[in-house]
Amino acid sequence: MSDAGSDEELEIPTPMMEQGSHDGSIRKGCDPCSQTQRSKLQHRRARINQQINKEMRMRAGAENLFRATTNNKVKETVALELSFVNSNLQLLKEELEELNSNMEVYQTESEAINVPMIPLGLKETKEVDLTVPLKDYICEHYGEDSSLFEKEINEFMELRQVRTKVNCS
Repeated sequence: MSDAGSDEELEIPTPMMEQGSHDGSIRKGCDPCSQTQRSKLQHRRARINQQINKEMRMRAGAENLFRATTNNKVKETVALELSFVNSNLQLLKEELEELNSNMEVYQTESEAINVPMIPLGLKETKEVDLTVPLKDYICEHYGEDSSLFEKEINEFMELRQVRTKVNCS
C-alpha cells in the first residue's frame, strides 16, 4: 500500500505498452480493423445487395424505355440489355443465397458441442488504495481539480472492493 509521501508511482498502461516489442505490431485481438470471417461475409453480402439494387434500377429503366419507345432498333437493343440485366440479377441472387447459407453457420447454435462451465472464485488481491494516484493522474493529464471527482473515485474504489476479495495474509 502506498501513501502520498511514497516515491512509488502507479504505472498506467499506454497503447505503446500493448504493442509487440520487436516489430511494433499490435497484438492479435486488439486490432479493431481486423475482420473476422463473419464480418467478411457480411460485407460481401452487403456489396451483393447493393449490386442487386443497381441491377433492379437498371431493369426498371430498361423496361420503361422498352414500353415507351416505338423505334424497333431501340427495342431490340433494350430487349438484349434486359436479358443481360436479368441474367446478372439471377447470378447475383444465387451468389447471395450461397452466402446466406454460409451465414447460417454463424447464426445457428450447435447442440453437438457442449463445453462445461467451470466455476471460479473471485480474484484475490491485496488491498490497494488508488485514490491518490487517480487524483494525481486526473490533475496531471486532464488539468482538472481532482477534488471534483472524489465521489466518482470513491465509488470506483467501493466497486473494486466488492468485485475482489481482499487477501489480508
